[in-house]
Amino acid sequence: MKFRCNLDIAGLFHLLSSQHTLKTFLLIAVLGGSALAQVGTTATQVVTIEVKPITKISVMGNPSPLIITDAIAGSELTSVEDQNSKYNVTTNLDNMKIVASIDSKMPEGTKLLINLGSSRANSAGLVDLTKATTPVDVVTGFSRGTDQNQTIKYVFAANSDIGEIASQSRTITLTLTD
Repeated sequence: MKFRCNLDIAGLFHLLSSQHTLKTFLLIAVLGGSALAQVGTTATQVVTIEVKPITKISVMGNPSPLIITDAIAGSELTSVEDQNSKYNVTTNLDNMKIVASIDSKMPEGTKLLINLGSSRANSAGLVDLTKATTPVDVVTGFSRGTDQNQTIKYVFAANSDIGEIASQSRTITLTLTD
């Protein structure tokens, strides 16, 4: 089937002046150009991926108040302990460690010790935080993975000759670092 169009300039102008015809003409012009040029059997996209360093530590629970209420006759040091709090670690890095610090020194004649258990790294055992206002190592040798539901042990000790100390609090900061 052949289609033949005999339009002079005036006829073409009249045809294009109709709004409906003009819109159709523009649509055909656009589809005939760039839109149809992008259609094919293959399309590509660039996907960017990345894994950032992960170093997460969290604690659950708080230790009970560490209150010394009795002394053992003849002993120079009296202590109480608590193991009611736990910690979790997640990292995708190797050779990480946990450091601990205290916000202000303990009163003279007293000590505060911490022990973080670990199933995947090396615990330093009982670490003295009494004057540790700068971080000290408490667990070393973490590698990629998680260490979940690990025990935090606090020990508060006082010399037997220490007088009464009013209730005080200290903030202990645990940091997972390299």
